[in-house]
Amino acid sequence: MQPVKVLYCIDNLLRGGTELQLIGLIERLDPKEYTPYLLTIRPSDPALTPSNCQHLAWQVPKLFSPSGLVALFKLVKFLRKERISIVQTFFQDSTLFAGAAAYLARTPVRIACFRDLGFWHSKKQAIILKKIYQGMTGFICNADIVLKHFSKQFSIEPEKMRVLRNGIEVDALPYVDHSHSYSNIGIVGNMTRQVKRTDLFIKAAAIVNQHYPDITWHIIGDGHMRADLEQLAKNLGVLDKLHFAGRVNNVAGYLEKIDIGIICSDSEGLSNALLEYMFKGVAAIATDVGGNPELIEHEQTGLLVPPDDAKALSDAIVRLISDSNFKNKLAINARQKASQDYSWRKCIAAHRHYYSNLLP
Repeated sequence: MQPVKVLYCIDNLLRGGTELQLIGLIERLDPKEYTPYLLTIRPSDPALTPSNCQHLAWQVPKLFSPSGLVALFKLVKFLRKERISIVQTFFQDSTLFAGAAAYLARTPVRIACFRDLGFWHSKKQAIILKKIYQGMTGFICNADIVLKHFSKQFSIEPEKMRVLRNGIEVDALPYVDHSHSYSNIGIVGNMTRQVKRTDLFIKAAAIVNQHYPDITWHIIGDGHMRADLEQLAKNLGVLDKLHFAGRVNNVAGYLEKIDIGIICSDSEGLSNALLEYMFKGVAAIATDVGGNPELIEHEQTGLLVPPDDAKALSDAIVRLISDSNFKNKLAINARQKASQDYSWRKCIAAHRHYYSNLLP
């Protein structure tokens, strides 16, 4: 049998959680079974493009425009000509664009992916997306809470939806013993969306710094909000205690010097950064939102705190600083949980099984 042709569509490629998951999925597909295509509709980093796929680097700045309509029918023609069997979409615009094209082209399998709680939806966008979702044949979610949320919000039949856990390169994330005295606390996340709440991390750092001035605080990531966040740190008197690391290619390596890892988002699907903390022995504190409670069992594999609460976050940090035995126990338990549930082997097998069940 010929390999199944799969076209993946995402807005663009950057070093974000969803994008890196898609890149990892494409790179690990068995070429005897699948021929992958990658369609991006906005400017992307060419260095991130997987080498084993045909990359369609299209520019579709406005979907609802004459040029957007031309691009839509161009994609319909491409899907028919190449006889694509599966179209899988990520993010809102790509789902609107490629989802509509796949429906018009009568592509047999049309999959939309949900990887957060849709905090960015407006009412108008939700109405349009609901129409698109009616034409999809399957839906992939990365967490149970995400599945429940979208099933309810868009009246999607739960039997069409599957939770497929994130892939993790387990061998590349060996456990590191962080039982030494505290010195470094970090957050991994790009400074491109307010929902990630890097500002809350800085506010908590300012509170903790009053009693523990020797800690270095690390922000691993970059983005257009960086200047405002640096100004916030300056206003709070902790700019000299913060290290803005920028984009880091080897995040796993960087985490070897981080003792406590923070995820303080207001909304979250399933955090890759949180998984990396768990694998690398970094004691984790996360807001009690989205898929975070699926990874963090409070006081067993980490600590959960309410969202938008700098005082609660700082209290949790102080608790781990002041009790190293408790911190180390959480880290050991977290590694065990992550190792059981998350790996690329399991992720690829789950996708393969899901595809085969949807294909005619």
